[in-house]
Amino acid sequence: SVLEGSSVTLICSSDANPAVLNYTWSRESEGQLEQLQTGDTLTFNRTNLKHRGWYHCTAQNQHGSQNSSVMLDI
Repeated sequence: SVLEGSSVTLICSSDANPAVLNYTWSRESEGQLEQLQTGDTLTFNRTNLKHRGWYHCTAQNQHGSQNSSVMLDI
């Protein structure tokens, strides 16, 4: 949980071997996954209630992908 108006950074990491080629952040919206951006961090400088929800990070290398999820509560 974070206070409305505060900043928050979500970090995705992996010890995959071979190393991760890319990270992709998505958000659940009305039962669908909406892709947000690539990179290992997702930052909101000033959170508000619209940021509330489930966020998913997908780490991918040449052998496959793995997901991790976090609930952001404002």
